[in-house]
Amino acid sequence: MSDEKFDAIIVGGGPAGVITAYTLAYHGKSVVLLDKKKHDQIGNKTCGDALDESSPIFLFESMNLPMPFGEEVSDDLNLLTVASMSSRLSIPAPGYTVDRHKYGQRLLKECIDIGVRVIDSAPVRDVIIDNGYVVGVKYKNGSDLVSIFGKVVVDCSGTWAAVRKLLPEGFSEGLYAKLDDHHIAASYREIISLKEEHPFRHEIVLEYDKDIPSPGYIWYFTKGEKALNVGTGWLKSDPVGNGKGMKEVFHDALHKTYSPESYTVDVSGGGQIPIRPPFDCMTFNGGVVVGDAGCLVDPTTAEGHGPALVGGYYAGLVLNEALDKGDVSREGLWEYNRLIMAHYGVRNSMSYVVLKYLRILGPEKIDEILKKKFLTEEELTKIFLGEPLNLSVVEIIKKLLRILPDFKVPIILNRLLKEIEVVRDHYKTYPDEHSELADWRKKRDKLIGEKL
Repeated sequence: MSDEKFDAIIVGGGPAGVITAYTLAYHGKSVVLLDKKKHDQIGNKTCGDALDESSPIFLFESMNLPMPFGEEVSDDLNLLTVASMSSRLSIPAPGYTVDRHKYGQRLLKECIDIGVRVIDSAPVRDVIIDNGYVVGVKYKNGSDLVSIFGKVVVDCSGTWAAVRKLLPEGFSEGLYAKLDDHHIAASYREIISLKEEHPFRHEIVLEYDKDIPSPGYIWYFTKGEKALNVGTGWLKSDPVGNGKGMKEVFHDALHKTYSPESYTVDVSGGGQIPIRPPFDCMTFNGGVVVGDAGCLVDPTTAEGHGPALVGGYYAGLVLNEALDKGDVSREGLWEYNRLIMAHYGVRNSMSYVVLKYLRILGPEKIDEILKKKFLTEEELTKIFLGEPLNLSVVEIIKKLLRILPDFKVPIILNRLLKEIEVVRDHYKTYPDEHSELADWRKKRDKLIGEKL
């Protein structure tokens, strides 16, 4: 095995990994995919299971890759609802809740059918660097450590990033080996079967509860008529008081809606989710990071499945062209950074600003905003998308009258909208040249009030 060399080594068989592998193989490259799990468990992950419709449509239109179908789909989605203790507001959000395991296994088979070699039960333990380039990895095979070589190495191994965490400090400016606790959300979720039908069909609900540390929430994602994916999560830097663990806080919140006798637990588990805009640079000499490893998760909704799929396609396209040109340097792969930043950099930076202000407001103020209808569905949608509201004087006066005598909320929301706008506009100026990155980062840190 140590004598084998591939065009690309993909580390991790989740959505980012399988689509990167598929895209490269689709363009005729030799690809090997390594995953630490057994073959029949690749793609299985503890998460919310929601998938926006645009991502699989994009892959179908780009490579004729079939959309989720049959038992891969638990339920269709129409709405995203933001809820509080006494009110709720919904915005359009077409998509699916999927069976991550079945969908992931089918995508893995698509890779195998197109020529990707899969090596399972192969946790990566080291990277091989030669003359400043990553040229391979070492993985465990039983008690042995096996070396495998490739022209490029792609880290699609999730939050803990098996390759990224092994890169020397400063190997690529803007790409870090580790994440700070305030950029990671711990989560716990259960898939439950109910004795009666639930009211959340075709909907995902993010409910801000006063007992869950802000900006965390409890989520209710439909899995069909009598099943739900329910979970909670919050930043690791914000531990809960009163000696309660996450599982206990989750059950306290869940049991406000469903008694323990009304459901059975089918699956349970926890996970770690990156909560920040994408790394400022996701390329390095000899490879790229994709999906959760590159922090492509939406900070507010924690939706990472769709960004991982589309990010894998972007990575595959750029890597294919770079391989053809024979330039797999950090700079030679720069177009991948540009594609990600134009899409998820812009979107997720705005979401990160929203998250910051949700934390400032807290559950009680969020409840007040929803209860007094300070925002309409259209306005909430624009805030989530980072679009200007352009309110007239009359509309502003009406809103102020609804919220009186508390002027704190409109002041905070005004600051939120202004910061979203300036951060969005800055991410749209992501540099075409790597030499301009340092100045871009310095200005962004000042705008967002934090060194990222």
